[in-house]
Amino acid sequence: MHYGGASWLGLLLLAGAFSTDLAPQAAAAPQSPGSTNGTHGQRTLTARRTELPVRVDGNLDDEAWSQATVSLGFSQQEPSEGEPSSERTDLRLLYTTTTLYIGVICYDSSPSGIRATERRRDDGFAEDDRISVILDTFHDHRSAFLFRSNPLGAQYDALVADEGKSVNPNWDEKWEVAAQVNEAGWTVEFAIPFRSLRVSESNGHVWGMDVERVIRRKNEQSYWNSYRRGFQLENVSQSGHLSGIENIDTGVRWRVKPYLLGGFRQTVRQDAGVPGEFESTVRDASDVGIEVMKYRLTPSLTADVTWNTDFAQAEVDTLQNNLERFPLFFPETREFFQEGSGVFDFGTSQRESDRELKLFHSRTVGRSPRGAVVPIRGGGRITGRVGGLTLGLLDMQTAPLRTAAENIFASNFAVLRAKHDVLARSSVGAFWLNREYGGIADYSRVYGLDARFVFLRYLTLDGFFAQSGEPGDVQDASAASFNSRWDSDQFFTAMEYYSIDPNFRDDMGFVLRKNVRRTTPSIGFRPRPGVWNIRQVDVSGRWDYFVNQQGHLIERIDHYTLLVSLQNGDSLRWAVHNYLDRPTSDFEIKPGVTIPAGDYTWRTWSFNYRGNSARRLSGLVQFVHLLDYYGGRAFDLKLNPTWKLTSRLSFSGDYRIVDASLPYGRFTDHTLNARVNYSFNNQWLTSTIMQYDRSTSFLGVNFRLNYIYRPGSDFFLIYNETRQVGGSREGEKDRALQTKLTYSFDF
Repeated sequence: MHYGGASWLGLLLLAGAFSTDLAPQAAAAPQSPGSTNGTHGQRTLTARRTELPVRVDGNLDDEAWSQATVSLGFSQQEPSEGEPSSERTDLRLLYTTTTLYIGVICYDSSPSGIRATERRRDDGFAEDDRISVILDTFHDHRSAFLFRSNPLGAQYDALVADEGKSVNPNWDEKWEVAAQVNEAGWTVEFAIPFRSLRVSESNGHVWGMDVERVIRRKNEQSYWNSYRRGFQLENVSQSGHLSGIENIDTGVRWRVKPYLLGGFRQTVRQDAGVPGEFESTVRDASDVGIEVMKYRLTPSLTADVTWNTDFAQAEVDTLQNNLERFPLFFPETREFFQEGSGVFDFGTSQRESDRELKLFHSRTVGRSPRGAVVPIRGGGRITGRVGGLTLGLLDMQTAPLRTAAENIFASNFAVLRAKHDVLARSSVGAFWLNREYGGIADYSRVYGLDARFVFLRYLTLDGFFAQSGEPGDVQDASAASFNSRWDSDQFFTAMEYYSIDPNFRDDMGFVLRKNVRRTTPSIGFRPRPGVWNIRQVDVSGRWDYFVNQQGHLIERIDHYTLLVSLQNGDSLRWAVHNYLDRPTSDFEIKPGVTIPAGDYTWRTWSFNYRGNSARRLSGLVQFVHLLDYYGGRAFDLKLNPTWKLTSRLSFSGDYRIVDASLPYGRFTDHTLNARVNYSFNNQWLTSTIMQYDRSTSFLGVNFRLNYIYRPGSDFFLIYNETRQVGGSREGEKDRALQTKLTYSFDF
């Protein structure tokens, strides 16, 4: 069965034609206070050029800063929308030919209450006081660069796409920051080279800009410009304006970052011929290659090349416990693929808690269906902007992999993504994916169109249509989605439709299941009662209705949720879910526990408490009771504490217990993901991850030492061990000890 995806896009375009939000992208000049558009910021700051030296030490006492433009007056978003920030904040800007300098003085009436606990790069600093700066260098009201720091001068940087729909903190560039706490509060100083940004080629181009300050002990957020509730800092269409930057040098055109890897891997397996005996195999794990080679084709378009790519320092996957009959979705953790992920993030669908579809999931490149590492010979990509067009090209080549469990053919992966800006905050796009298999006459292709329109601040219409292709004449091979939603601080409503045919094939993506259509209305109310220390109440309902392509009901889920957010940063959540599931074939939900085909209905009750992360000990406690779960019952308890002992040492854990008693068997699962972080300073960082899964008798330890000896260059020491601690494979293990050195050469 085929669905008219093109007609859906036509309806979206027709809706855009009747929208009042018709300000073209080119008309991105600052608005006057009397403007009625309401989709862009009203404040403007003019940067001042200086020829004097600026020392990045967090003091702002250099003579150059006396020439800076100073902007006062931050406004609260929380807890009192539009009110002046409870503490004064001074924002200052300077620039030279090569660098943008941003200085912020965060006055504080109680400096002893300033929260600063984290030194790791890209942590996000949710537990700390912080300053975040967002720069929309193309002034397209969609994409931006995000820079953040805390009173310890730790670094966070990210790429923002589609107004925060995609935020990628694994984009790491060369920039400096320093911060100091004093008797008046704390001060932070950013130095961002223009060569680390993508900027418009036109001289004197106006940028979008906003600055957010968080005072953690007060649970207060204030903004230089965009303080309206219902928006976040990443919603760059609401940002203010930065003008006056001209005659700058965008700097480096070439960057080459090779790596040198040394170490060994050990595999211990049971000797099939001698019970109780084990065979140990040690292999060399040394290598050399090009982590990335960048060439800036234009100031706004970059080409990246990688050769013999290695991901030794990538974090291990978080253990998950699956209580459904569908496969688990694991996010991408490898830096090369994360860096440009915003451009290639299209064709996605999400159930309430499960990823339903992701047309391009980069984990398919270099990983087998069972999770084994497939060698990547090399590849490249081009990402950036050409006028109003966002462009992404990716081509990767993998080697074959032959194991006892899998036979993976060498493959070429190619992705083409193009997206054009229309209206003020909207876009239309196209995509094409192709996987060719070496040695056999097989391929998998997916191509299609998508669109996203934003009207009246809070109304979003988006959708996509995709068609798959493979050898032979295959019918019923399309996927489509349409979603309309209104999402403001006070009210939420949405209507979703999702469809995927039984023969849709996507070897470069993630597909939860095929032959399904889902219709989902939802609604939510978010009052702010202003009593009993309550900041906001969120009462919502969502109804998922699943049928197959023949129209027969196969699943239904009703969700009812009450979320209470308190002024002190704590939150309480109650939820009720009603399930109907009709599996058409038997499936194994746990080893030795098989659920027969049939009709099942059950209800779950859940409660969770999340503590304010400003506390030294915080986290999440969640309890779920599943009544009549596949004819039985189950309990699900999750503990997720975070303990900040000092600014250098912290502990976090994710411990989950599932106990189920079904007519078809009983199981009790314990799953642990624990992390210990210790930072000697902002350059010497360690993390230790410990994992345990009772259902698979899995125990794992991952240790990583990262020394950032110069911006963009790292030394890693990585130790990884996994072993079986029960069952028929008890005693089997895998170990790896590796060192990795990278060095960035700029030309």
